[in-house]
Amino acid sequence: MNVKKIPLSKQVIYTDPELIAGLAQSDSQIIGEIYKLYQPMLTKWMVSRGGNETDAYDVFQEGLLVLYEKSTDTAFCLTCKLSTYLFAICKRIWFKKSQAQSGVSSLDLEQEGDQDGEMDFAAYDADLNVHLEKEAHLNKLEQSLDQLGSPCSELLKAFYIEDKSMLEIAQQFSYTNAENAKTQKYKCLNRLKKLFFSTKMALNV
Repeated sequence: MNVKKIPLSKQVIYTDPELIAGLAQSDSQIIGEIYKLYQPMLTKWMVSRGGNETDAYDVFQEGLLVLYEKSTDTAFCLTCKLSTYLFAICKRIWFKKSQAQSGVSSLDLEQEGDQDGEMDFAAYDADLNVHLEKEAHLNKLEQSLDQLGSPCSELLKAFYIEDKSMLEIAQQFSYTNAENAKTQKYKCLNRLKKLFFSTKMALNV
């Protein structure tokens, strides 16, 4: 009896540039590969230092978002291993969260990390701060939209988030035509700008 041998599928090994390029394209296979390669490593490190798996997962997601934002920047050039960059960003995020929750100095936490022979995480502050500023900006914008109320908040979401045409918006909100809907959108946008900057100033006081 002849037994047909089924060839074993070869595991695909991606290079760091391939992972970065795939992430920039939101390739689900590449994103899954990044999780498989690096998320367990971060979880093990955090759990060994008093963290838990849920926190580690959240931190990794936020770190991956920072990496995604950098990957879409054509000027971004990775000067170290991808694992080193992502791990350092995630640790920096966890240090900041731990400091906010426990009041422990971020410097003390960094020194603990340095005992493992790791690099100076301060070098990654610029990338992380850009991400945090964007996040704060979006949070303020969301607060302003909530304050804006109906129908303006729904109208702006329909145009900017749901990508609806002015004709579709006119039909949805019962305006006589697309031009009237466009005029209303302009008025709503001006109101949103005023609310956004007043919210921004209030939060900075």
